[in-house]
Amino acid sequence: MRIDAQLPLPENLQPNKVQGSGSSTNQNRPGPVKANQDKAQLSVDSKTVEHLKAVLSQVPEVRQDRVEALRQAVGNGSHHVTDQQLTDAIHSELVMGEPRRT
Repeated sequence: MRIDAQLPLPENLQPNKVQGSGSSTNQNRPGPVKANQDKAQLSVDSKTVEHLKAVLSQVPEVRQDRVEALRQAVGNGSHHVTDQQLTDAIHSELVMGEPRRT
């Protein structure tokens, strides 16, 4: 694979060329940054977090409906697992330390 390093940069990425009389003045340097200039604001408030926690607490750890559907599919022979699915599940459990959920 060949990479051509001489590709032109878009105009907004071109490095600024310094044009001056050779003196080392700080004409183009930005001023000092004020300490209180940066601010962060979270868009999720505590009420939303509490609501999501309450909803999540209602979801059972084991989804019995999926367990029962899988049990029936295995029982009647309609559940088929590919070699790749089996390999992924074994790898996930051995390497990651937790079962893979699909």
